[in-house]
Amino acid sequence: MDFNSLKDKLKDHGLDLAEDATRLLVEDVLDWVAEEVIKTENKYDDMLVAIIPMIKPALLKAVDKIDGEES
Repeated sequence: MDFNSLKDKLKDHGLDLAEDATRLLVEDVLDWVAEEVIKTENKYDDMLVAIIPMIKPALLKAVDKIDGEES
């Protein structure tokens, strides 16, 4: 099977746009979680705020591979 031809076909259907949208979604969700966690009285979930900067680059790197290419 030629996966490059599949990738080209999917690009015609907006695979690049899907990667861009997913990147925005990941960034916005992580930002929202950090903002909302601070508002709660539960101090255990505050650990999420400390972890987000550590996991965000890894998540965005994975998102960058959606179209089969790293930019």
